[in-house]
Amino acid sequence: MAGPQVFPKQPVSTTPTGKAPHGGVPQRGLMTTPSSSTSTGRFGRLFRRSPVFSSKADSMVVLGVAMLQPIEKDPKGNKVLDTQLGELDGDENTSTLANGQLRLPAGYTYFGQFVDHDITFDPVSSLARQNDPNALVDFRTPKFDLDNLYGRGPQDQPYLYQDKSTVGSADPDDGIKLIQGKPIGPENQRDLPRAENNRAIIGDPRNDENKIISQLQATFIRLHNRAVDWIRSGDDKGFQATTPDDVFKRAQQLVRWHYQWVVVHDFLPRIVGDDPFQPDEGVVADILEAKAHMTVSGRATVIRPKLLFYQFGSKPFMPVEFSVAAYRYGHSVIRPSYQINQFLLKARKPQPVPGLPDVTASRIPIFTQTKGLTDSLNGFNTIVPNWGVDWNFFLPISKVQDLPQPSYKMDTQIAHPLGFLPESVATTEALVRGFSDRVAQALPVRNLLRGLRLGLPGGEDIAHAMGIKPDPQIAITAGTLTSALEEEELKISQAQIDAAASDLKGRTPLWYYILKEAELLKSAHLGAVGGRIVAETLIGLLAADPLSFLSAQQDWQPLFPRRDPKTDGPFTLSDLIAFALSA
Repeated sequence: MAGPQVFPKQPVSTTPTGKAPHGGVPQRGLMTTPSSSTSTGRFGRLFRRSPVFSSKADSMVVLGVAMLQPIEKDPKGNKVLDTQLGELDGDENTSTLANGQLRLPAGYTYFGQFVDHDITFDPVSSLARQNDPNALVDFRTPKFDLDNLYGRGPQDQPYLYQDKSTVGSADPDDGIKLIQGKPIGPENQRDLPRAENNRAIIGDPRNDENKIISQLQATFIRLHNRAVDWIRSGDDKGFQATTPDDVFKRAQQLVRWHYQWVVVHDFLPRIVGDDPFQPDEGVVADILEAKAHMTVSGRATVIRPKLLFYQFGSKPFMPVEFSVAAYRYGHSVIRPSYQINQFLLKARKPQPVPGLPDVTASRIPIFTQTKGLTDSLNGFNTIVPNWGVDWNFFLPISKVQDLPQPSYKMDTQIAHPLGFLPESVATTEALVRGFSDRVAQALPVRNLLRGLRLGLPGGEDIAHAMGIKPDPQIAITAGTLTSALEEEELKISQAQIDAAASDLKGRTPLWYYILKEAELLKSAHLGAVGGRIVAETLIGLLAADPLSFLSAQQDWQPLFPRRDPKTDGPFTLSDLIAFALSA
């Protein structure tokens, strides 16, 4: 690892930290900042010249239901949601990297969700009518600036930050450290800070959707606070703080840059088929290839990302091909259930799944449609004692037998619980005439209808636009759709299946195409179309941010200590989480 580096001087107003002016705010425009010149962005298209995919909405419902993984049976014929930890599960993604690590441990599923919530939020578009992507507002800054963690800063949203000062006694952490929730255990885990109604007090409420993403948000809160302590202890050798505001801004910059580094050099290579431990090869290396230029002192190099498809003018936008299709690969890698810590592994035996008659789960279901606090990993509520996440169950932080749990395969099957989302995530509603209102709670149906309503091109047309020959193995037939009959609660008929097969003959929705493309690559990672869209979008957003490490200091290397000083290879998500929990 490179030695200590001095960061570029932070802009004076990155995130307002001082007290708000009495009686209001300064004249509009005076508090506009380089890091977040706006709190929103825009959606748009990558492939404006490709024809819009058109089909009947009925076909999207049938295909979405057919994508749901049916309840399986164990060797004794019992209905089961999963297997026990350590038992063979053919649905797991056991692909490995050059160093023998799992390519996609389960923790990367939820880190991907965390990233998504940082850069995109569309609460406006409808599943029941056509929408124009160019008119939609992205209610997140299209930057990796962790506005889902910091909100609009201590001045604008002081309730996210510590305030322990009393009359005559100021606390040095006030307005600098983020508020943590109460301890929940079984070790040192904490819940998110919560209001009296048990809703989380955080920058993005979606980061409480399930207990795993909730615990990741809580860990990032600890990461920021740990960075504050690390700076104050003098471990940040290239920086000298003079005011509390300096400490906050430095901690914020360190957290953001380490997070950005992990996105580009660890997370992204894993999902697009590259290897973070062989960084000179693959899609990411191609996009980030350094360009040589001559100076009076000789030859120098600079990175100007090779963005062939993600092209924008003065401001970046959020491509719908990314947010509504390619990046939704993450829904396919969600497991139906998880073990989350050693205490519950020992204390919680296989038990019936609430709401699913005669079905047993050995691990904790990701979702159920019941409201018990220990029925599942449902979110939007307080976490009960001993239900904190041990990240060894999700990431290769230390060597423990049968851990971490792998993600599920990247393919066209979606875990069964995602077909029956709880009311807190999706409500029943009449989306398409002739179908049960309950299909509105099936995530793959929602994804396919959203792509249809936003007028995405089809997978084959996108492939042609990218100079890639469409794979003839990617096709939707009556056989593809027959499994929709197994979900009796959703009431799909054979006539609806036949009509959908006819409607979709020779044409494939982009999201399905991208998942099938991955499935044909042993279900390990994204394929040619999906991988390039995701890589160009994530790197393009980073390059467009003038305060990202890629723009401000391209030779920067992570400064936080590794979990193992002897570890070779890139700084990883495991290193970041281990540092956050190290004090």
